[in-house]
Amino acid sequence: MGIATKHCLHSPHIIHPSNTFNDRNENLDLIQATKANREDLVTSIINSDPSQTFKADSQGRTALHWATEYGYSRIAHHILSVQSRDRVTCDSGTSAVSLLDAQDERGQTALHVACNMRRENLASLYISLKTSVNISDRSGNTALHRAVRMNLETIALMLCELGADVNAVNELLWTPLHEAARTGNENIMAELIRRGSKLDAMTQNSMTPFLTAFFYYKIASRGSAYLNLESVWKTLIDAGCKLSQTDGHWTPLTAALACDSSFIAALLLFNGCHVDKSGRWGRGILQDAFSCSEPMIVKLLVLLGYIPTPDDLSHCCKQIPMYSRVFTRLRGFGSSLHKDRQEVVRWLRERREAPPSLGEWCRVSIRAAMNSASGDRPILANFKFLPIPVKLQKFLAMSDFTHYLVDG
Repeated sequence: MGIATKHCLHSPHIIHPSNTFNDRNENLDLIQATKANREDLVTSIINSDPSQTFKADSQGRTALHWATEYGYSRIAHHILSVQSRDRVTCDSGTSAVSLLDAQDERGQTALHVACNMRRENLASLYISLKTSVNISDRSGNTALHRAVRMNLETIALMLCELGADVNAVNELLWTPLHEAARTGNENIMAELIRRGSKLDAMTQNSMTPFLTAFFYYKIASRGSAYLNLESVWKTLIDAGCKLSQTDGHWTPLTAALACDSSFIAALLLFNGCHVDKSGRWGRGILQDAFSCSEPMIVKLLVLLGYIPTPDDLSHCCKQIPMYSRVFTRLRGFGSSLHKDRQEVVRWLRERREAPPSLGEWCRVSIRAAMNSASGDRPILANFKFLPIPVKLQKFLAMSDFTHYLVDG
């Protein structure tokens, strides 16, 4: 009777099959021996009948699939040793494909399984043996999709180095970059972007990587908090993603406001994103900005072309009492939130009395034209190339915006 080895204990989430059976069972095959973690029998069977390495069970799985599933590294090495010999033939007698490329009924290779089960040692072994890295399973997922989804950074980087398609799409049109945005792994994102990943690829639900990060941030549980959302967003903006691409419900700007991210909202606005006329629930986006972000975002919206309505002003006035002195003290010692919001309301009233200057209208028009010419991509770095005086370049780039922060 066999005894379970330490290889059975690799994952606490898997119930390994019993490795106790009658050794005199003449019908025992390679898959059974592998599941039972009987290294001695695996070696014996391979030596007597190497073609069994290609034998598949009812799930289309070979012994290598099962060795990978359970993390039996030594058995996987024994099975793969057959590949160093003369080519083995399948039961049909035809020339066999690489064992590493054999797919089960779900289309998964051993590398897919290694990534799914977080078997990094086996995944790196298969990659080093030059397995085909762009094979898709039945759902269209490549090994790179699975490695990124499981946050296997080293494996993902190895796959990229070996030529994995960074723009491969699965049946839901997810790319590896969508998966990286979902997990928030900035190192993987940076490598995918460096290798030409499409920043604005859209899923079946019309979500870009930017909005994918937003969605998974919003649904993340307290125990798995998505702590680096702003950093992920900044990575995408700096790389040149579209600034106003919508899924029909959200834009990057409204998503940033919904997450109280004044930094990203300001970055989007400075870089030339479209200034939406409406926010959530059909109300003006200025109302969302006043409720969810720093007061300066409200001023920035107005200076970039948003015209406040009477409803906007009324909403802002009603919001002021919500920010009591107790609340502002909870924000931290010396917080000026309450005072700043009062100042913004006063500034909005003044703006309603005095129309924008011709210079401001020209700035809005020129920035909109630059946004269109850039394909809705960041324009902040482009102002210095304009054949105009530096003072005008700074004016268009909103370098004078600090003048409005306090004084109005």
